[in-house]
Amino acid sequence: MRPKAMTAYAPVLVAMTLLLASGLQAQTTTYTYSYNGPAFPIARDSADIISLVNVFVPRGIQITKVTANVEIDYPRPGDLNVYMYSPILTRTKLVERNCGSQGSLVNVTFDDAAPTRYSDACPATAGAYRANETLSNFNGQIAFGIWSLAVENNGSNDFIGYVRGFTLNITGTTTTTSKPVTSASSVYNAANLESGAVAPGEMINIQGYNLGPSPVVLTPTGDLPTTLGGVQVTFDGAPAAINYVSPYVLNVQVPFSVQPGKPTEMRVNYQNTSSDAVMLDVLNTAPGLYTQNGNGKGALTAANPDWSTNSLARPAPKGQYVVLYASGLGGLSPALATGKVPPPSPVSNTVLPVTAVVDGITAPVAFAGAAPGIPGMYQINVQIPAGAASGARPLTIFAAGVATQSNVTIYVQ
Repeated sequence: MRPKAMTAYAPVLVAMTLLLASGLQAQTTTYTYSYNGPAFPIARDSADIISLVNVFVPRGIQITKVTANVEIDYPRPGDLNVYMYSPILTRTKLVERNCGSQGSLVNVTFDDAAPTRYSDACPATAGAYRANETLSNFNGQIAFGIWSLAVENNGSNDFIGYVRGFTLNITGTTTTTSKPVTSASSVYNAANLESGAVAPGEMINIQGYNLGPSPVVLTPTGDLPTTLGGVQVTFDGAPAAINYVSPYVLNVQVPFSVQPGKPTEMRVNYQNTSSDAVMLDVLNTAPGLYTQNGNGKGALTAANPDWSTNSLARPAPKGQYVVLYASGLGGLSPALATGKVPPPSPVSNTVLPVTAVVDGITAPVAFAGAAPGIPGMYQINVQIPAGAASGARPLTIFAAGVATQSNVTIYVQ
């Protein structure tokens, strides 16, 4: 299957985060933010692993009160250390090996106003309790950024468990600054929603507040502009190409001019007001694959040989090529300007090698490069191995040896 312009099939570039706010009105003083991803495993003690469940708060709230609700399936709360961290890494101990084999951490709310401390209520059941340390530790901070629930099995090799839920209620006053606010941990690969280093040409989502206009503005068909809705994003002074702008999320293409191995300084400018500098590491590649549900997990956004959407009802034949879409595969040859619509000919190939594994089997890659007709998008043509099993099978792309996200699948006939 040769590279082909297919704008009608282009996946949506703006992927929403898994961590959604329930209160977004400016007048609201209490906001609720929850983790709603899959159950997160708690390992045995010998594994020496701390499970981190993250919630992103996209608002600048000056905190006057925080409460936290947890849903932790584990048979012995006395094995667990459970801590909560704010975006500036202030730590509060919720539970520290309390209650032995008695009690539960399912539907437990930690609240400074509760009458009883969890460690004094054994066997504790669902309800509200004070934590081992006060949540007022967070008062006065700005809530914007990633909050983490850290859970460690520090007492048993006999049991495992799962974190099923983590919800924050944050009360406070919305900050009045008019400048855009974001952070390094709020910059995500637009395909897999994973934060970290960026790569030349990568499509990213930038989250924050005061980032852009309301209602949102989406780039029309054609080249991506460097200014949209009064917003410009720069990397070391070079403008990014912009696809989507809103007060809370921007979708942009990192300039090809950023230099791998050297940190880049990102700034968001909205209506002539600039954010503080955000320093981001730059790698040669930071690959991610687009998925059908937009959250970076599950069935991949892929086209079969007849350009039908790959699905359970329309699986790909073995021995045939499927087309995948990706972000973060790095430099191109011939080079493309940032934001330009890739032409159907000549096609631009990735400079660095791209390989594929389907169902544990190395799979031939016929093409990896700029997707013709779709600015900011990479296309990968992968052959389904004859030895792959049928059904939803795992698929991984490697760009210069760096793997795409786990837990994604392609449907095989």
